[in-house]
Amino acid sequence: MGKFVGDGFVTTKEVLRRAKENKVLYIGRIKKNWIVEVFGKKFKIEELLEKEKLCKRTVEGKEFYLASKVVNIPEVGRVKIVKCLMEDKKEPYYLVSTNWKKKPENIIKEYLKRFWIEEKHRRDKSILKLEGNYLRSEKSNNGFVLLMAALANCIEFLSHKLGLTFYDLVNLCSVEIWRGLFT
Repeated sequence: MGKFVGDGFVTTKEVLRRAKENKVLYIGRIKKNWIVEVFGKKFKIEELLEKEKLCKRTVEGKEFYLASKVVNIPEVGRVKIVKCLMEDKKEPYYLVSTNWKKKPENIIKEYLKRFWIEEKHRRDKSILKLEGNYLRSEKSNNGFVLLMAALANCIEFLSHKLGLTFYDLVNLCSVEIWRGLFT
């Protein structure tokens, strides 16, 4: 079974639905105003977990106050929502897991792996002298175009080296990536 971890920018109902359809574990951050159902009643996530008792847990050496609930998201199905409040933060954040049987501590443990992905992005952006978030400023968008051009040049170089067309190499890489995710 493949695993994906995403943030609030990536996590959508469509992503969750497709992950469930393809039996992929998806864990991601979601907005507190998403509408969910519990026993046929609709709630905003923040309202639903507002009065839940928070339990103190240590995950990967960090202390969290957690509450969780299994809910139904329309057009997605049953998922687990975890409210997380780090000891040094004022506002909680909310995570969703397509595996509604997964323990809240394990959901957080998986989500914390995003830190290393973000570190890689920061490193890549500093090497390429990029800044900010994509789609938010002209300079960062120009950096994204630069990154895509560098990627295209690498693929073009490999295609000549391996004697494959550009599109055959992209297709081969895509197939291998997907195969690796689901094996």
